[in-house]
Amino acid sequence: MAHDGYARAIRPVHTSMDGDSIYAVSLGDVPADLDAVGVIGARVMAKAIVRAVEAADSAYGFPAARDL
Repeated sequence: MAHDGYARAIRPVHTSMDGDSIYAVSLGDVPADLDAVGVIGARVMAKAIVRAVEAADSAYGFPAARDL
């Protein structure tokens, strides 16, 4: 479900060369609703992508978002 965060933050998403994969690890035994955790995961993923874009530096002749 966190993969939905990609669709919220990336246009176009799921192209053949984007290398999108998500890894998650869970430890402990705290009970949680799977749907609620999935919704939060998607939101957190989208926010993380936006933060990464905003923090990125220019590279390879391409301007960073903060340079525009």
